[in-house]
Amino acid sequence: MSTTAQEVFETAMHLMDEVNESTGKADASDTKEYKNRAIPILNILRVECFPASDTYKAEPGKRPVCPRIEEFESPIGLDDGICQGVLPYGLAAHLLLDENPDVAGYFSQRYEELLAAAGRGLPAGSEDITDLYGGIELGQFARW
Repeated sequence: MSTTAQEVFETAMHLMDEVNESTGKADASDTKEYKNRAIPILNILRVECFPASDTYKAEPGKRPVCPRIEEFESPIGLDDGICQGVLPYGLAAHLLLDENPDVAGYFSQRYEELLAAAGRGLPAGSEDITDLYGGIELGQFARW
């Protein structure tokens, strides 16, 4: 749980092919507008992704809330699998909505697929099963 908003932003810029061609850096004059919009979009996406994250812990009677993203260098409150594999697609989709709807649609579809897969792949907990009936596990009813 150490992925930052900056890392998600950089990955999204690489997906969108918006990095500086000579340096490969995502922070460039061409991406300033994207960066200004990134944190508010990530704050919306974190709410969508939180139930699929392994950091999701529900208490009876309380709705779990993922911590807000305040700055680019602070860690996102989701597991690294969601942050590195799902959030960049969602961010890229939202950033490209006005500029290129077809590519935004692809990124959005990919985001939805990856989020659904992440939700299915969340490890389930286990607990011992108490045998309430007793006696039948040893074959005591083999002869009537």
